[in-house]
Amino acid sequence: MPKLINHKLNYAPIEWDDNGAPRSTQFDDPYFCAENGMLESQYVFCGGNELKRRWQGLSESQAGTFTIGETGFGSGLNFLCTWLLWQEWAPKSWTLQYVSIDQFPLNKEDLDKILRLWPELNKYADLLVGQYSKLINQNEHISFDQGKIKLSLITKHVVLALDDMRKENYGVDAWYLDGFAPAKNPEMWSDDVFAKMAPLSKAGTTVSTYTSTGFVRRGLIKNRFETVRAPGFGRKRHMLKGKYCL
Repeated sequence: MPKLINHKLNYAPIEWDDNGAPRSTQFDDPYFCAENGMLESQYVFCGGNELKRRWQGLSESQAGTFTIGETGFGSGLNFLCTWLLWQEWAPKSWTLQYVSIDQFPLNKEDLDKILRLWPELNKYADLLVGQYSKLINQNEHISFDQGKIKLSLITKHVVLALDDMRKENYGVDAWYLDGFAPAKNPEMWSDDVFAKMAPLSKAGTTVSTYTSTGFVRRGLIKNRFETVRAPGFGRKRHMLKGKYCL
């Protein structure tokens, strides 16, 4: 099993608002929208990548792996929403491989507290929190559902982490771009990031993100991701979604 983490962790410093929602003090940005973080995740990432439709179209008669690449693991909310959708719509013969990048992961206590904001996810949160220390401290992948759900977290600078993904020969089917806002954390949205996403992608690999910032769209287009603006979630007027074209 590949070892993707071999360095000292720098945990994310956060503060809590009056509603119990977390905010990064390092990047001065919330972890999710004020309206409803779970609905935002389902709309922007699961919906933006059309996962339900795509998973319904997978063959029941053959085994396969569907890989999601994410920039910004955060609280793991996107992972849990994806897992929930996978359980409902993906064929049992298939495996979900979820590879996420976060240079500053949350500590276990903060992650647990955040995920309890959505009691409907408690079953999945219990399983993630139960293995979280192993995920971030013991340099290992973790798995669930008898190996049908595989989670890897790379806690390096995003450019180095994408290099690691290339070394491991990951082929990504869908990208979640969910770092803190481009104005707050521009390194997560650099030309280098988009350039390194491209060789990890296949013809038809999709991408979605909550931001519609111009330089993000231009960076994706420059690296052969055809993008469109779509209605955003909550107070966001627009989001971006797209597809990689060889």
